[in-house]
Amino acid sequence: MKFWIFLWPCLCLMLVTSCGPKKMAVKYADTYIELQVEKRLPLYHAQKEALSKDIDKFLNGHKQMARQIIPILEEADLEKPSSLDEQSPKIQKVYLEIASHFSKILAHHMAAFDEKQKKNFLQKMREENDEMFQKGRKDRMEKVESRAKSFLGSLTNDQEKILKDNRKIFDQQIVTRSEKRSKLHSNFKTILEQEISVETKEQMIHEAFVAYQKESLSDRTNIEIAKTFMPTLNPAQKDYVREQLGELQEILKYFVETAY
Repeated sequence: MKFWIFLWPCLCLMLVTSCGPKKMAVKYADTYIELQVEKRLPLYHAQKEALSKDIDKFLNGHKQMARQIIPILEEADLEKPSSLDEQSPKIQKVYLEIASHFSKILAHHMAAFDEKQKKNFLQKMREENDEMFQKGRKDRMEKVESRAKSFLGSLTNDQEKILKDNRKIFDQQIVTRSEKRSKLHSNFKTILEQEISVETKEQMIHEAFVAYQKESLSDRTNIEIAKTFMPTLNPAQKDYVREQLGELQEILKYFVETAY
C-alpha cells in the first residue's frame, strides 16, 4: 500500500473544484483518510477510535513539512526541463519522510491483528492487487491521459503521441507495480504469522513499508517522460500549470492553518 493511495483522489478533488470545496476537502482530510484506511484495515470499533486520534495527531504534526513543499513549488521552472532533476529529489525526500511516519500508524494497528483480522486483511490485499492489475492493464492509458489533462488542461496531438509512444513503458509499470505489491503483501503475511512480540511485528511491518516506498520511487521513467513533455507546452498550458501550482500552494497554506 502506498501512502499516495490515501491522498491522490483527495488532491485531485481539490485541484478541480472551486475555493470553497477545496477548503472543505482540507478541513475534513482526517475523515477522508480514516475512511480510506478502514477500507483496507479490518479494525474493530476501539481500534477505529484510536486510529482517528492517530491521524489527527499525524496531520497536526506535519505542518512544517507542508511548509517545506511550498517553496519547492514556487521554484518550478516550466522553461527548464532539467529543473525536474533538481526538484524531484526534494519532493521525494519530503514524501518519503511523511510516508514513513504515516506507515508507522498503519504498522501499529496491523501488528495488533487477531487471527480473524489477519485472514481478512490478507485476502483483501490479494483481491485488491488482482483487481488493480487487471483493471490497470485495461485502463492504464486512459488514466495516464486523464492525469496529464488534470495538470495541463488539455493535450495537443504531439503530446498525445508522446504518451502513445510510451505505452509499453506504462503497461510494464503495471506489471512491475503488481509484483512489488505482491512482494510487500508476502512480507506482511510472513511477519503477521510469526510468533513474535507485537512491538517486533510493528517494527518489521514498518521496515517493509519503507523498503517498498523507496523501491517505488527508484524508477525515474515518468520524470524522463515529463522532461520530454515540457518543451511541447504551449502558452495556455503553461498558464494552466502555473495556476494549478498556485492553487496547490494555497491548499498547503490552508492545511497549515487547519487544526484537526
